Amino acid sequence: MSKDQVFLLACLGYIGGVFVGSFFVPSVWSLIFGTAFFIAILIAFPYKKIFLLVIPLAVFFFGIVSAVKSVDHFREGNMHQEEVVGIFRVVSDPEEKSFFRQVIVQTQSCISGNCPREKILWQAPKTMDIVIGANIKFSCVLELPKNFDSEFDYRMFLAKDDIGYICPKALRADVLAEDAQARFMRFFFLPKRAFENAVNKSLPQPEAGLATGLILGGGDRLPETLKQGFVIAGLSHIVAISGYNIALIAQGFVIMGIALGLWRRQALWFAVIGITLFIFLVGAPASAVRAGVMGVCAFAALFFGRLSRGINMLLFAGAVMLFFQPLLLRYDIGFQLSFLATLAIIVSSPYIEQFVPREFFGRSFVEVALLTFVVELFVIPIVAYQFHIFSPFALLMNILLLPIVPYAMATIFISVLGFFILPGLHMLPAGVSYGLLRIITYAVERLSVVPYAMQEVSFHPLMLFLWYAFLLSVILLMRKYSIRKYVQTKNLR
Repeated sequence: MSKDQVFLLACLGYIGGVFVGSFFVPSVWSLIFGTAFFIAILIAFPYKKIFLLVIPLAVFFFGIVSAVKSVDHFREGNMHQEEVVGIFRVVSDPEEKSFFRQVIVQTQSCISGNCPREKILWQAPKTMDIVIGANIKFSCVLELPKNFDSEFDYRMFLAKDDIGYICPKALRADVLAEDAQARFMRFFFLPKRAFENAVNKSLPQPEAGLATGLILGGGDRLPETLKQGFVIAGLSHIVAISGYNIALIAQGFVIMGIALGLWRRQALWFAVIGITLFIFLVGAPASAVRAGVMGVCAFAALFFGRLSRGINMLLFAGAVMLFFQPLLLRYDIGFQLSFLATLAIIVSSPYIEQFVPREFFGRSFVEVALLTFVVELFVIPIVAYQFHIFSPFALLMNILLLPIVPYAMATIFISVLGFFILPGLHMLPAGVSYGLLRIITYAVERLSVVPYAMQEVSFHPLMLFLWYAFLLSVILLMRKYSIRKYVQTKNLR
């Protein structure tokens, strides 16, 4: 057994342990029994290959313990409602809601009450001027998040972001003088606000909202009817920062680097730096960082052309993320979709390149369409399972419209750069991006009024397992066929 195989098994072991701990919550006695059984196997069969399984099995049990501990920490028995008074820092960009501004705050110091280590979701008044990084003299009776729907665990959904309490109404909230950390955090978000301002001045609504969502993530800038239309069309993921979006952006940076005269390896590093700067542009939220890591893994795998290396990189990235927050695996659908989309890109790209002739006109467009088809096969079951909805048109809409997205994103970037360099220079690329974005919004608007465009479904976990087992079988068969074809070609030479 090679080191690569041990490394792969270790990553799979930890991810599998987190999965078991998240979904099945085994008892302490079952963990003790499992450990004892494993030790007994080692003693009974003292072979080298069996001893190599010590690391994967050890991290498997560690993954179970990590997940169980994280879940238990945010259960009601470990947390108590009480009033807290102290200094709290705003750690999120305020999000506008219908009747309040949603703000996440974190404890700096407590004057009275038990200082919570977890973050607090505060429903601040819309009239209150709050910016990220601000220090607030804060007093509130904290509440535990309530689950209003048996199908959706809202408490654990917040827990994955380390949010343990809600403050519906602060008894007191006074903004204190700005300190050095507050100025740094505000400065950190200046590029994001400048980008948003440039897009709003270059494009009309709702295309400006879609453009901002494509680059910065989030569908809150879209009208409610259009936002629902994106859900019906199965396209809501394009306004979320996902591994797929990041891979498209990375590809754009590589093309730009090669156009500037860089070698391929230099262009890859140029793309990595570009992705890092892009994550800073959007304010480095945890979702963007995770998607950035996965997107870079996918693109690096494509660059090196090694399927095994790409899968190892992705599994390692996933294991590291789960090490810091085990709750992501079950309660963060963004993590699930990014991981599966990235995996789809890695496993399918080598075969798609073989399928499309190099001399074929429009090769890049066809490759993006085929890649989109495979990504949808990987993510549709999760969407159906999590949200209990299925759109019969989702696959077709994704195949037709997603190939437009990279070109729309590229022209948006060029337009914004032109806006900052010389206002007026941005009008031509802005016009092109408007045309591309209008195609997407028009198609979504038309589909949203089609009868039976969205169906409620009940997707059983067994169906989920069978679906992915089928996809795995197809991938293994394609890999076997590819190896056989390579050997035959080599023998003919």
